[in-house]
Amino acid sequence: MKATGALGFAGFTGVTAGRGGEIGTSSSETLRLFGEVAVSGATEVVTQNTWAYVATGDGFAVVDWRNSNRPQLVGTWDAPGTGIADVKVDGDLLAVSTQGGEHDHGPGEEPNADPDAQIGTHLYDVSDPTDPRYLSTFQVLPEGVHNAHLVDDVLYIAKEAPFDESALIIVDVSDPANPTESSRWILEEVHPELDSVTNFVHDVYAQGDYAYLAYWDAGCRVLDVSDPTDPVEVSWFGQTENADMGMDGDPWSRVYGSPGNAHYVQPSPDGDHVYVGAETYAGESGGITVFDVSDFNDPQQVATIEAEDRNPGIFPDTSHNFDVTPNRLYTSWYNAGARVYDTTDPSNPQKTYEYDPDGSSFWTAVRARGFTVVSDIGGGLAFLHEDRGENRAPSFDGADSVPYHDRRHDD
Repeated sequence: MKATGALGFAGFTGVTAGRGGEIGTSSSETLRLFGEVAVSGATEVVTQNTWAYVATGDGFAVVDWRNSNRPQLVGTWDAPGTGIADVKVDGDLLAVSTQGGEHDHGPGEEPNADPDAQIGTHLYDVSDPTDPRYLSTFQVLPEGVHNAHLVDDVLYIAKEAPFDESALIIVDVSDPANPTESSRWILEEVHPELDSVTNFVHDVYAQGDYAYLAYWDAGCRVLDVSDPTDPVEVSWFGQTENADMGMDGDPWSRVYGSPGNAHYVQPSPDGDHVYVGAETYAGESGGITVFDVSDFNDPQQVATIEAEDRNPGIFPDTSHNFDVTPNRLYTSWYNAGARVYDTTDPSNPQKTYEYDPDGSSFWTAVRARGFTVVSDIGGGLAFLHEDRGENRAPSFDGADSVPYHDRRHDD
C-alpha cells in the first residue's frame, strides 16, 4: 500500500543490403522480423487482442494480426483535423487525438479558433474493428491534443500547447457520444513558482487510482484520480534544477535541450517503479530514468538507461515511447533502434535484445502476444520475435529522419 503524503552488448548496428535485405550480424541478441505490414504515415501503435490501431497523421489504420506472420491492413480512416499522432483503445472505444485543424488560419487569426472546428480527441466505436464508427469529438481549442490515455470510461488528455495553458483534462466517456469534462489540473495553480514555458504536460498514463504525468522540465507529477472530479497531487520526481527559472535565460534552449524533457511515463504493473523517458533535440540524446516510488513520500532514482550515440550530432538517437511489463522494458529510440531490457532488478536494467536496421526510425515499441510490435515511422509495423523470423529489415520504406513533431512555438 502506497503512502500518499505531500510532496559491452553484442547487438547489431548492422548494415542492410537494401530494404528487406539481411542485416549484417549473427548476434543471438538480435530481434528477428516475424511479420510486417506497410501503413503509410505510421506513428503510434496500440494493440488489443489480435488488432493493432495505428495513428497515420490524417487519421488511423486498423491491422488484423491474427496471423502474426502475415498481418493484414484492414483499412485506413480519415479523422477530423490533422497532426494525428496518438491513438488509444479500451474495449470497444478508440480515442484518436489531433493537434491541427481542417483549415489554415490567416494572419492575425487565432489558430483553430472556429468553435465548430473538430480539434481535440475523436471517439470511435470499434466493437467491429473492421468498421469503426465515429461517435463524437471532445474539443480542445485552439491547439488540440498531442497525447491522451483511455481506461475504464475515463479519458485523460494532455493539453500540451499553448505551453502557458497546459493542463491535464479528465473526461468522462461513459457515454462516448457525449463526453463531458470532469476536471482539469494545472501545475502552475498548485506550484506558482513553476510558471514557465519549460513546464508543460506532454503525456499521461493512468493506472489504478493514479495518473502519471510527463511534465517536461517539471519531471513526473503523480495525481490521485480516484475521484476524477478532484485530482490531487501526491508525489513528484525528476524535476530539473532550473524548472523554476521562468523566462530567465533562453527558455527555448531549455525546452529542446537536456536536462529535463520528461516526454513519456509509465509505471510498472505493480506500481512500485516508474519509468520516465526524456526526448531532447539539442545536446545529449535523452534516456530513460527509473524511479522507486514504493513510498510516494520518498521517491528515489534507482537507475538511468542512457541513450546510445549512434548518429553523432543528430537528435533522433533520443528515447521515445515504450512499454513496461513485470520484468521487461520495451523501448523505441527513433533512429537508434528498438531495444528490450531485463528489469527483473529495476535498479540494474540489462539490455537483452535490439533491432536497429538502417533506414528505420521507431515511434513506439509495445509487447503483445509474445511479440515486440514496433511502428517504423511513416512506413508501417514490424512484428519482432526473440528467436523466430528473419534477420532483416522491413521491406517497406520507413522514415530516414524524424520530423520535429513537437516544435510548436513562434520563433
